[in-house]
Amino acid sequence: MKKFLQTFSLLTLSTTAFAYDGIVIVLEAPLLRGPSLDSTVVQTIRKGQRVYIPNETLVAGRLPDFIPTFDRTGNRAYVPAKYVKVITGTSEEENMPISFAGHDPTDYRLEEPIPTTYPFENRSFLRASASFVMSNNMKSPYAYGTTFDEQDYKAEMGVRLAFTRKVNHDTNDRFYFGAIGFITSSKNYIDFKNDLTAEESRDMIRLGPWFTYDAFKSDKYRLAIGTGFTFNYHRTTLFVDSTTLGEERLFSGFSISPMTSTTFQVTEFLPSTDLLLGVDLNLFLPHTLKTTDVPENPSLWNGGDEISQGVKAQASAFIGVQVRY
Repeated sequence: MKKFLQTFSLLTLSTTAFAYDGIVIVLEAPLLRGPSLDSTVVQTIRKGQRVYIPNETLVAGRLPDFIPTFDRTGNRAYVPAKYVKVITGTSEEENMPISFAGHDPTDYRLEEPIPTTYPFENRSFLRASASFVMSNNMKSPYAYGTTFDEQDYKAEMGVRLAFTRKVNHDTNDRFYFGAIGFITSSKNYIDFKNDLTAEESRDMIRLGPWFTYDAFKSDKYRLAIGTGFTFNYHRTTLFVDSTTLGEERLFSGFSISPMTSTTFQVTEFLPSTDLLLGVDLNLFLPHTLKTTDVPENPSLWNGGDEISQGVKAQASAFIGVQVRY
């Protein structure tokens, strides 16, 4: 009975002492024990519900950061002023927002549709991709020492593989780091004026660190830029043939090539799988391929035992798929 009288007394006082109503404009406004966001939350008030605002709190259309009020048990509490619109019935009311500007920090609800894996994390932080790649032929032939009638350089083709993981502490899911690799090959055919012909078979294996950043992303598309470099193993087989002689020699060596990339991704092309379309730009630094094969017909090999290559640029286009897991 005593508690009922106390509550009734408080309600009566509040009716006379409070001049304004306040309407909560966020999903769930906290009532705090003290005028600080670090204070204990004693109650929450849902959007659209009413709180009482002391008459003296509103001064010249302005409110303090925390408005004093009462919780459901009649104890003094404080509500953040930015979560409340005061109903004054005057022109001052027009200057106060009717909804919270920007993202509602009290809105904890999940965006629709709710992930099928809820309440577990459904985002994947590992990516693996495989693509078909086609590049321009870098045209670094052996110095045969004779002029040619015709050259036929085929495009370099192969496979592009990448494995990356989201960078730690990246809350925006944009930065990925890992490794990239290539296996490519090309063939060249040369006809010389002295009736010699040469067939060049060039193979290359590349592997190196790889870093990507999703510069643009939406629910359906992403545009990623990447950078890194690869260590390259070159393996070139030359077969030189004349009307009476023919001989094959193997040349090999290593190089380094920095590279950049731009990739357009169509996400969820298949379940957990993206479609990739992109371009790589490679810069091969100077290197030399050597052979240990002793020629049986030295007259066919006027260029000696090396193939030298200076700085070469190469552009590649690729198409493939990326699996997120």
